[in-house]
Amino acid sequence: MASKPLHRASTYERYLCTDELLSLQKAEPDLAHHDELQFQVVHQVFELWWKENAFELRTIRQLLPQGKLHYALRLMRRVIQTQHLMLENLRMLENMSPWDFHGFRKVLEDGAGTDSPGFHALMHLSPLLWDDFKAVLNREDVTLIQVYTEAQQYPLLRDFAEALLDYDEIFQLFRVQHFKLAQRMIGPGSIGTGGTSMRILKRTLSDAFYPELWQVRDQLTALAQQQE
Repeated sequence: MASKPLHRASTYERYLCTDELLSLQKAEPDLAHHDELQFQVVHQVFELWWKENAFELRTIRQLLPQGKLHYALRLMRRVIQTQHLMLENLRMLENMSPWDFHGFRKVLEDGAGTDSPGFHALMHLSPLLWDDFKAVLNREDVTLIQVYTEAQQYPLLRDFAEALLDYDEIFQLFRVQHFKLAQRMIGPGSIGTGGTSMRILKRTLSDAFYPELWQVRDQLTALAQQQE
């Protein structure tokens, strides 16, 4: 009797390492709750996109000193678009009820989103972009106020400044949405799986990577009022 031929992985499967990738989640018989698989997939998607974003941010940091602002801006917009995708990815967990979450929360033990290596990478890299951008402004001998008030003369600088603000804003929105999801799952007076209270977590929601880009709005408003 002829033996059944073994499955030969396609080029697609080999290139994307699909066997390894799809084995990184719990096997169905081992799930503590039906919704645990979705929870794992959503968070693994976070880590993949954050890996991509960290790669792009490191590249942007190399491009800015080289004066390659066009390329840096394109990659910055890619990072922003990725963060929008992640907001939608996070919303997938909203179709899980609080009681469903408690059905497998115990297996997380003390695991918390704040332990994410991808999140930590972005928290380290993101603020450094401001120093890189300030170095560009110094090299061009232009102030941030001028970048906005004389935008026709500095269109690329203005566009990159706005891209940084877009990134800062969408990252803040992600943190707010994650906080609201946590409230939705465990309640506003509870302690997270990592031991952090919701009250302490809430304090981080107003953190910004680029406060100067928010403060310059005040300066522009004051300047406009002076000219009235």
